Amino acid sequence: MNIFSVLHCEIRKIIRANVFWLVFLIFAFGPIMMGVGIILSSDAGGINWKMYLTELLDSLAPLGLIGYTFIAAWVFGREFSDKTIKDLLAKPVSRSKIVLSKFLVILAWSLLLSMYMFAIGFAVGGILGVAGGLASFIWNIFFKFIITSLLFIIVTTPGTLLANVSKGYLAPLGLILIIVILSNVLASFGFAPYFPWTIPSVFQSTGFLKLSSIIIIASTGIAGIVGTFAWWRFAEQQ
Repeated sequence: MNIFSVLHCEIRKIIRANVFWLVFLIFAFGPIMMGVGIILSSDAGGINWKMYLTELLDSLAPLGLIGYTFIAAWVFGREFSDKTIKDLLAKPVSRSKIVLSKFLVILAWSLLLSMYMFAIGFAVGGILGVAGGLASFIWNIFFKFIITSLLFIIVTTPGTLLANVSKGYLAPLGLILIIVILSNVLASFGFAPYFPWTIPSVFQSTGFLKLSSIIIIASTGIAGIVGTFAWWRFAEQQ
């Protein structure tokens, strides 16, 4: 089987799962509640798109991290929890192609979720009467949010490795809750540009990253990817 056949099988398997649709249902509540809260808490003079989207996306970005981590952990971890790993390994396809197809599915699903949350938040603003925004600004902040989402997706790769090592998706979810708490503590002490899971939020706020931050986040992502490939190559999946 070539990589496209493996990817096609993986996509069909994900779309047929109830979890795929539940993720979108659950993560619709975040932008809805945040959007309504921002508008209700605004001054009597109203709120424009720049104020609304800036505040909304600053809040949505960390929420996305939880969603992307769950996606990454579930795509790999479900093979163990559903006990389908042996059937998967019995297929006439290399393990590297299986891992690559799963990473591509994680990337596509996570990006789709980020665009979905942006669209929901944007729709809430439109319905509740937010005005005064230029189309160019909205596109610019949308692309910045997508880049921020990509940075968050990169730092979910250690979660994929943990999902494989722990043979399930609960351990990565527990880890990400600890990381969220730790991120708030480190950010308050000024270490946000040096902690992989807070670096994307730095970009969301400033629009750029220092070289040291780029190296840290790239190293984290590469370590997770290489570790996952190595685990599938050398470990025994029982």
